[in-house]
Amino acid sequence: MRLPCHLYYNQLSSLPSEIGSLTNLQTLDISSNKLSSLPSEIRLLPKLEKLDLRGNPVPIPPEILGSKNLNEKPGDVKEILDFYFRVQDPSETELFYEAKFLIIGEGGAGKTSLAKKIEKESYKLQSDEKSTQGIDVIQWHFTQPNGKKFRVNIWDFGGQEIYHQTHQFFLTKRSLYALVADTRTENTDFYSWLKVAELLSDSSPVLIIKNEKQDRQCEVNDRSLRAEFLNLKEILPTNLDTNRGLDKIKENI
Repeated sequence: MRLPCHLYYNQLSSLPSEIGSLTNLQTLDISSNKLSSLPSEIRLLPKLEKLDLRGNPVPIPPEILGSKNLNEKPGDVKEILDFYFRVQDPSETELFYEAKFLIIGEGGAGKTSLAKKIEKESYKLQSDEKSTQGIDVIQWHFTQPNGKKFRVNIWDFGGQEIYHQTHQFFLTKRSLYALVADTRTENTDFYSWLKVAELLSDSSPVLIIKNEKQDRQCEVNDRSLRAEFLNLKEILPTNLDTNRGLDKIKENI
């Protein structure tokens, strides 16, 4: 008999340690609550196949918890619990073949197009491509030269002004950043964006991606920016419609 437990939208702030005694529990949906921690006993559930923690302030990245669409399946139970308890125990060390790649810039610059093209080069750009509302996370998997699988979690930020004030809560250290500039509008304040990334990311490396729509060139004061921002690694032109420059971008990432 499958034993589910649905406790979503219940304002829960904690789980009791007694949850470990529910050894037949297979589904635990505790999404959209106020949980910021998990009891160690939750790892004692041998039959747990589905764990939904989305919509809680628990310190687990959204790309691990699963799609922000709650109608879709949550992330893998083992991966969720392994990540959480590994972070809780600083003495644990394990090679983690994963990186966080954040794409920032003004609305309509081509951030979503870049994320989707990195994930799948054959993706066809849409003339009515919708701007990201909030944040989307896309996963890009590839195999390293040593044969190890690697995962890049691509964070695509909504560029509209309303979201700028919330970016500071998600811009993290030990990450890679890409600032996307639209060559048609030329409205990117490079200094401002690079300063935000420098301060909030503890000088994590940054790439500038010049999205040259209709192959219109974009002039960037390379020397001045590199002198000011030592974490600026490369300035890379591309045409996302034709994939020109995409291979070089992926190599740099």
